Amino acid sequence: MPAMMTTTLAATGHSASAAVRGGWHKLVLAGLMPLGMAMLPASLLAADIYRALKADGQYHYATQPLDASYELFARGESEQAATPRIKPTQSLASARRAQELKPLIASLAQKHGVDFKLVWAIIAVESRFNPQALSHKGASGLMQLMPATAARYGVSKRFDVAQNLDGGIRYLKDLLIRHDGNLTLTLAAYNAGAGAVSRHGQRIPPYRETMLYVPAVLVQMQVED
Repeated sequence: MPAMMTTTLAATGHSASAAVRGGWHKLVLAGLMPLGMAMLPASLLAADIYRALKADGQYHYATQPLDASYELFARGESEQAATPRIKPTQSLASARRAQELKPLIASLAQKHGVDFKLVWAIIAVESRFNPQALSHKGASGLMQLMPATAARYGVSKRFDVAQNLDGGIRYLKDLLIRHDGNLTLTLAAYNAGAGAVSRHGQRIPPYRETMLYVPAVLVQMQVED
C-alpha cells in the first residue's frame, strides 16, 4: 500500500482569481493516498469520513480521527467497490486530452477572470477531461453541466467543448461571486447547488458526495502546482 500523507487545506494561501477576495473554510484531509488525477475521487470514496467541531466554530473533516474530538460521520465503501477498473490506456488518453485542452481552458479562464488551476481541477474531478462524459443524473460534458444550468448560460450544445467550458466557467464565476471568493463553499455549491449551501447555514452540506468532492478538487489544485 502506498505511504499515506496528511494534507491540511487552511484558510490562507489561495484565491480563486485576482479579482475575487475571501478566505477558505478550514478543511482537513488526512490519510490521502497520492494516486494521481484519475484515481483521486475513487480513493476518497473508499475512505471513512470523520468530523469534529473545533473552537473556531468550523467542522473539520478527515479520513481518520486526528484526535479524540473526531467522530465517524460517514463510512466508506469497500476499496474494491469504490475503485473503478481503469485501464492504463484510459489514463493515458485522459492525460493526452488534458494537454490538448489546456490552451482553450487557459484562454477561457483568463477571459472570465477565474483561476485556471481551479477550472482545471474541477474538470479533472468532474469528467477526467472527457468531453462526452455523461452522468446518471444527466450532467454532461467537460464541466458536467446539468440541462437547466446549460440553458441558463446559453449552452445549446452541452457536449461542444468550447460551449461547455464557456458556460461552466461563467457559472463557476457567478458561484465565486455569490460566496465572496470562498473556494470550499463555491465548490460545494458547484456539486450540490447554491441552495443546498444556503440551507445549511453557508457550510458544506452534509452529503457524502459533496464532502468528498470539495477536498478532491482542492487537492487536485495542488497537484497542478
